[in-house]
Amino acid sequence: MSTSMKTLQIGVMLESVQLSDIVGMDILGSISKEYFDFANTSFPIPKHFFALAHPMKFHYIASSLSEPAFMTPSLNFKPTVTYEDCPRDLDILLIGGPLPTHRPAAADVFMKEAVEKTEVIMSVCIGGLWLADAGVLKGKNATTNREALELAKKTHPEVEWKDEKWVVDGKFWTAGGAGCGVDMIVEYMRSGRFDKEMVEYTLKGLQFGVGERASRFYKD
Repeated sequence: MSTSMKTLQIGVMLESVQLSDIVGMDILGSISKEYFDFANTSFPIPKHFFALAHPMKFHYIASSLSEPAFMTPSLNFKPTVTYEDCPRDLDILLIGGPLPTHRPAAADVFMKEAVEKTEVIMSVCIGGLWLADAGVLKGKNATTNREALELAKKTHPEVEWKDEKWVVDGKFWTAGGAGCGVDMIVEYMRSGRFDKEMVEYTLKGLQFGVGERASRFYKD
């Protein structure tokens, strides 16, 4: 567990993705100092958690700031930073899964540069394919949406694709479909990066259940 309460810098690539791919960031945000300050006005938070909660800054990344960016279901959102301007030295980068037709060159450059400096890289659904397309998963164990695994193996044989809910290989956390991505982020929250009591208190409030392990593999 980190004892430094620095502001965590979190990038979210959500342009042209499904909203469900990136909802896990809201779960992670529920253990931030900002959320505790907000929720405490109606539901008192144990006081000692405030000293354990990191401030978090979320960077919502898209191609342009001049107009809203699209995300399903028919949601147009205001990004906060472009691929060119987003910090590369993030604590966490979450990559949703846009269709293969959405591959901005600036996004590929950003991913290649961010991989070198960012502490944890997460992908959900075919966001794993986007990472592979950018050329940063060579030799890594990874996964993607189960329905896209055969395509992934065919187009990127240099990656060791696994039929699992999520796969952790060093700094890379890759998940299957959107539901797998939520479970993966819950598991990351329980991995020791944050205070265990604080995490379980928050997850119980979200009805994930105290002590219930999210980690499990697909079953036929």
